[in-house]
Amino acid sequence: MIKLAMFLAKEQACIMTLTQLEYILAVADTGSFSHAARQCHVTQPTLSMQIQKLEEELGVVLFDRTKQPIKATSIGEEIVQQARLVVRDAQHLKEIVDDAKGTLKGELRIGIIPTLAPYLLPLFLKKMKDLYKNLHLTFEEIQTETMVERIRNHSLDLGIVVTPIDDLNIANHVLFYEPFSAYFAKGHPLLDKKTIDEKDLSVDDVLLLNEGHCFREQSLALCRNKKQIVSADRTFTFESGSLETLKKLVDQGENFTLLPWLATLDVQDKKRLRNFSDPVPTREVSLIHGPHFQRKALLKALIENIKKNLPEGLSSVRSKNQLKVDNPLGSLK
Repeated sequence: MIKLAMFLAKEQACIMTLTQLEYILAVADTGSFSHAARQCHVTQPTLSMQIQKLEEELGVVLFDRTKQPIKATSIGEEIVQQARLVVRDAQHLKEIVDDAKGTLKGELRIGIIPTLAPYLLPLFLKKMKDLYKNLHLTFEEIQTETMVERIRNHSLDLGIVVTPIDDLNIANHVLFYEPFSAYFAKGHPLLDKKTIDEKDLSVDDVLLLNEGHCFREQSLALCRNKKQIVSADRTFTFESGSLETLKKLVDQGENFTLLPWLATLDVQDKKRLRNFSDPVPTREVSLIHGPHFQRKALLKALIENIKKNLPEGLSSVRSKNQLKVDNPLGSLK
């Protein structure tokens, strides 16, 4: 009995707390003990002491403190990954109860790709905040590959991306289908046409987003290996991370760029926009999440709020005259 009591006491002494797990996640995410302490609203000595205590109890070193930013050790990375699951599962318990009561509150971390963020968020974000005042939404503008990885490691709850995503563990809910348009510089010969076809477009003339953007790859898929239209005056090559930059360059006379439909709404000179003839190239925009996301009431509310505030011209059902252009970056392993 004495030996058993001693064993149980020893095991109890090694039980880690949720607070300690939250501290190591903060260090892993910020790469700094001081930044992590501010994020957790504690002093740095308090945070450092709790992490050191956990390391001593486990008998391992979780972080390499000689590196800047601080990095998790190999065993530390495994523990951090598991800690995310434990902390999220603990949060899920209260969230499930809140959802069942119809009380939507807490924090939701959502990723959104750069070609959607400046055009989609203003349509619904303020109304969502006004409707659910106890819900804290954190949006991050990031590219597809990074977003999917962060959903996998539970540092993001949801993502708004172009689908499909080739991952059986990633669930997606279609929000809308967004047609492509072309935006031409003044005097471009294709402005003589009422609508354009894929065969009209030249890869030599199109201004593109830089690598990592799914819209870049979709644009190339539409323009690649097409007959050159206007490239004799092309004196430079430029790739940008912003559709707005590409639009301004076209305004200065640089050939053309392709735009998703939402990005055309604030174009001043609509006469330089051309729609595609049928079938119209279209991208599928969806809300995605991992298998551990359980807040069904919140998910439903977010989807309904986004769809409700979409402008006329976008639909959650693909029409017969639309050709879905798949996300070339969707095959992520």
